[in-house]
Amino acid sequence: MKIIRASEKHTHGNQTFHIEILYPGTNLGKNDTGFFTIGRIDHALFKPPGLVPMHPHQDDEIFSYIRSGKMVHKDSTGHTEHLNNAYMMLMNAGSGISHEESAEEDVEMLQIFMRPSENDLPPKVQFHHFENMYSENIWRLAAGNRADSPLKLRVDTNIFDIRLQKNNSVEIPDWNEDVINFVYCFNGDIRIGNETITKGDSVILEENLPLEAITESDLVLFQIKKDAQYSDTGMFSGNKFQ
Repeated sequence: MKIIRASEKHTHGNQTFHIEILYPGTNLGKNDTGFFTIGRIDHALFKPPGLVPMHPHQDDEIFSYIRSGKMVHKDSTGHTEHLNNAYMMLMNAGSGISHEESAEEDVEMLQIFMRPSENDLPPKVQFHHFENMYSENIWRLAAGNRADSPLKLRVDTNIFDIRLQKNNSVEIPDWNEDVINFVYCFNGDIRIGNETITKGDSVILEENLPLEAITESDLVLFQIKKDAQYSDTGMFSGNKFQ
């Protein structure tokens, strides 16, 4: 088990837009700021009248994972959408896309920058309305490269989420040696073996241990194929050591 604590993240922003940036490779002592197909993860607090003005992305797969609040998304493909914790978005930036975001209500979210399998893919923007805001005590596939993924990633990784109620436990789905399991704790406190993982912490699981909720906890699981092909030159998801 390898743990990255919330205190190790990079903090930026102000009262209306505050982010804690996780460069997982940096915290693991690697020569890559990312970790396999994960480029970086921003844990963001975004408040009215906050505005992130129009800006470009290239060769990033960007999952806007909202847990509370509402915001307005606009992009260069012509979309204007009101997003919330049941209506989420994935931008496949590919050869280039621009977007802006504004807060309608106080938002807490992850902006997840994944790495595509290759550069210069066609840009597109996807939206999905989830039936429930939270998946209680059962892993839910939110984004990935599986045929049944609600939001499609163009890299060999699947992203699941779960709201684990207090005193409940869960195992990693479909554990096998070909997959790396990376868990991000969005909220709450969980016990894994002899370790306690709290809000903002991440853990790479190297053995199949149950996750036990000490308090109600929201977790995000990245299942990364060890042999996944990916580009590390994306505008935001790329390796910053290059």
